[in-house]
Amino acid sequence: MPIAIVAGILIPQAHVFAPALPFFIGIMMFLTFVTKIPPQTHGYTFKIEIRALVASFVIIAALWGIVTLFKLPREVLLGGAIIALCPPANAAPAMAKMLGGSASLALKIFLSGNLIACFSIPIVFGYLTGSDAPLSEVAMKIFNTIQPIISIPLAFALGLRAFYPELADRAAKYQKYTMIVWTVSVFVILAKASFDIREMGFTELWNSGKLPMMAGVSLVLCILQFWVGWICEKGRRPIEGSQSMGQKNTTLVIWVSSLYAGPVVALAPTCYVVWQNLVLSYMTAKIKKPPQQS
Repeated sequence: MPIAIVAGILIPQAHVFAPALPFFIGIMMFLTFVTKIPPQTHGYTFKIEIRALVASFVIIAALWGIVTLFKLPREVLLGGAIIALCPPANAAPAMAKMLGGSASLALKIFLSGNLIACFSIPIVFGYLTGSDAPLSEVAMKIFNTIQPIISIPLAFALGLRAFYPELADRAAKYQKYTMIVWTVSVFVILAKASFDIREMGFTELWNSGKLPMMAGVSLVLCILQFWVGWICEKGRRPIEGSQSMGQKNTTLVIWVSSLYAGPVVALAPTCYVVWQNLVLSYMTAKIKKPPQQS
């Protein structure tokens, strides 16, 4: 992953592969959705997602107040909002299992979180973009952009699971390769960001304060969301709560924000990619650290 991050920054020419990002998202979605999920015997998954959704709204409200109070650029609010609304990442179940949590619970949270995002992102982000068009029209446009990427892989995976379970089981074995697809996606995302920054002018972005503000707000939100997810579920499922709220499907929201809010806003979730992977690398290194000999 560090190699993908550095390579993306240094090879902006790879931005030509950016149109393939929706297909990368679809592949990762399908490989995650096709995994056999144990029956839901309780409503705890729903409770975790509701807490995460409420926490996201609180973060957006606080960010809105800070932006208004200190007269910060509106891009800071939009960048922070799209991060807060972003659903859990495909790798959240695998990371939860690696950290000693329940992969099946994290998978259920991933499924419900992405379905909720189909509606929360169009409504909230559509309202915040402040377009001259009616909210219903803007929300429908964003919804029509997001839902095929989620609903088509979900329908295909559920259909395969229902009618051809043996093929579904074979496909599920390839879920481990989602990390490879995710790594390629990170490379393309950062190459696109590197290209956009060069086009807009790094010096101008830095001097205007927009680039450091986007990097700063994404760093704060990254640490905050991992922490809030842990605290909210500390009594029962802190690992799953932390991963489900902190580890984000940034590929999806980078694509959405670049389409409907511009490349400057897309810098926030792009920076989140870097911070998120640094946090995950730290967590992985910590659990793999050998015990000290007494």
